[in-house]
Amino acid sequence: MSDQIHLAEYIVERLKQAGVKSIFGVPGDYNLELLDYFESDPTLQWVGNANELNAAYAADGYARTNHGLGVLVTTFGVGELSALNGIAGCLAERIPVLHIVGAPSTAMQKEHVLLHHTLNTESSFDTFSKMSAPLSCATALLSQVTPEADTSYSDAFDKALAECLTQCRPAYVELPMDTVRSMVSSEGLEKPLPQPSSAPPFGENAPLNPGSTPTNQLFQSTDDHFDAPPELVTSHVVDVITKKYAAAKRPTVLVDACAARFGVGDLVRELVESCGLRFFTTPMGKGILDERHPLFGGCYAGSNSLATVKDEIEASDFVLYVGALKSDFNSGSFTIGIPTEHAVRLHSFTTNVGFAAYPTTDIRHVLPLLLPAFKKVKSRPAKHDSLEEKIKAGNVMAFKKMPDNEDGKIVHAWLWQRMAAWFKDDDVIITETGTSSFGLLPIPLPSRCTYVTQVLWGSIGWSVGAALGCALAADEQGGRRTVLFVGDGSFQLTVQEVGTIVRRGVPAYIFVLNNDGYEIERLIHGPNAGYNEIQMYNLQMCLPFLGGKKPAVPYESFKVSTQGELHALLQDRAFGVADKVRLIELVMPRGDAPAGLIKQAQLTAKANAK
Repeated sequence: MSDQIHLAEYIVERLKQAGVKSIFGVPGDYNLELLDYFESDPTLQWVGNANELNAAYAADGYARTNHGLGVLVTTFGVGELSALNGIAGCLAERIPVLHIVGAPSTAMQKEHVLLHHTLNTESSFDTFSKMSAPLSCATALLSQVTPEADTSYSDAFDKALAECLTQCRPAYVELPMDTVRSMVSSEGLEKPLPQPSSAPPFGENAPLNPGSTPTNQLFQSTDDHFDAPPELVTSHVVDVITKKYAAAKRPTVLVDACAARFGVGDLVRELVESCGLRFFTTPMGKGILDERHPLFGGCYAGSNSLATVKDEIEASDFVLYVGALKSDFNSGSFTIGIPTEHAVRLHSFTTNVGFAAYPTTDIRHVLPLLLPAFKKVKSRPAKHDSLEEKIKAGNVMAFKKMPDNEDGKIVHAWLWQRMAAWFKDDDVIITETGTSSFGLLPIPLPSRCTYVTQVLWGSIGWSVGAALGCALAADEQGGRRTVLFVGDGSFQLTVQEVGTIVRRGVPAYIFVLNNDGYEIERLIHGPNAGYNEIQMYNLQMCLPFLGGKKPAVPYESFKVSTQGELHALLQDRAFGVADKVRLIELVMPRGDAPAGLIKQAQLTAKANAK
């Protein structure tokens, strides 16, 4: 590679180094020249989405399934604003998505030319980047890079990308049209990129932008004299935690979202297996560890848990809480009953041991040191239950191999247990916030599956766009099955992306729960209100309409109304082969919902009334 290359070539190589193969977005005149470089590269695929919001959702799903970077490209103003809801979800749930915005040239910005996609105000050219700043961990405005600056275009891009990967949060890059073909040094490509699982150097805790720090997750030191070397603090924290663990009689591990975001899932698994530790997951932590493992105790969400799960974990005298993110839906509306004095909470960039906080520590530094430290502690008997024993004890729900009632309605109490028997080990399972995400909470997932859901941000319709990104990532990983569960109301918001799934030729199962409207909203408030109604689509026409005349992958639709019909479909061997896009309309009774959702709706309604 020559010493000087186009900035766009530099960006292409950097994205490939980060493991990216699919890029999402919508073309616009300010980003078209950049897209030329993507299309001419043999590795990268420009996916092309129906709209920018869906593209942001797809980049989110892609990053979650690949456990790495997602990339979104939009145009200035109208395009980037349309994507912001999806970017906000990535910030809330710690998803590394790089948002590249094609912008007017630096010359036109300096002259304040009245261009299309501007606001007809003096501040038109920096207003949108300012809107994105609170939703980004880093912002690179290449229009402000000048020959007199201490940085180059490639350096500015690299800094934003590195922060995105290190913090597992979105980053924003403004790319003026005239910079695309600017010459930059290729030497920067020799510097390795950080990865979410790579611990940053000691003392280099990530900077935080205003408004982007969840107070229940990240902690800043307020002590101006707290200047002990981070290595010494980390060593001390490991000693404190190990002593606390050694003294415990009933230790457990609770795995939450950020264990996945920061790539420490394998370390946690090695820890629990080496030490024989009982472990549990939260709703946002489902699927990070093997839920068919004998040490798995169930899914814990405070008072919105199965009774045996709640009783067992809250009786523990030591809980290693890995990657905690205590949002309302993830904690049963803040009813986590683990006493603070028994909890050790490992976060990104901080650790809490009981009531003490150590803000210069990092989960990626602490966990690798805990593993050998815990191994030195005498081994302890652990509860090794078979799946049958867990079902009998009530820690998880059973699988139903046969329908209870051939002509019976498809109700949630039956559906999720039946679906669990159909899942395969390598499946990528996506659930929309609502009945589907709550329905699977007490169900143990397959051992090597990837579970994708948006518990915290909870943007309606997110799952359909995310399913596209998941399906492309699953295809890159060797053709894993992609299985989506979405309600009829949510489906309507982003249904266009089903056309992109067909266009890109990636098989997927799309289970649409037809229960005549917004069931989760009805449970919270307004069970008979008109605002929770929707116009019913003819779902059987969706694939023929969106798939077009020359689909890149075969498709077929099904409508099932009884347990017997669904059971027969799931038993069909041909149906289980992921070689088509399949839409399965599940006709379900209005008013029916999983027990977990009913409980959460009650908790939410009570909280909203305060």
